[in-house]
Parts: sequence; structure tokens; C-alpha cells
Amino acid sequence: MAQWKFAKAINENEAFKIDGTNIWNHYWHCVNKKVEVKGPYEGNVYFFKEYQIINNDKTINFVAGEFINSKVGIYLKDDLSDTKL
Repeated sequence: MAQWKFAKAINENEAFKIDGTNIWNHYWHCVNKKVEVKGPYEGNVYFFKEYQIINNDKTINFVAGEFINSKVGIYLKDDLSDTKL
């Protein structure tokens, strides 16, 4: 099961790049409507959506949703969560 870690809280349409791709310049395809993440400040639980962008040969997945303060929270996959110790 994928784990998501907080990347940044941004304003809507504020440039944010993942692997060199600005997420606001592409269509976000919803692939999962209920992903549980923890807020970065108080640790509140949020249920945000997982999105996918296809840009040339790259497929980019991320979780995004709006916090109470109107910021958009961006979460990226925690690559370490899938490794076995």
C-alpha cells in the first residue's frame, strides 16, 4: 500500500513542479477518490484524491486537496514505504 508524504501547501495556480512538470499546466485524472493523509501542521486526518498526469512518456501520481486555510496540500509517494526492511 502506497504511503504519501506531505510535499507543500500552495495557493491555487501557484507553480508546483513534479519531475519538472508544472501540475497546473496539465489535466488531472482522478485515480483514487479517497486517500487518507495527515495534515502537516496539527496532524489532522484528511481524505484527498489521488491524481495522475501523463506528460509525454512520464506518468506522475500525486495526492491533492484543499486545507481549511484555502491552501492546496500536495502529497507525493513515499518511495521508502514500499521497501521491505
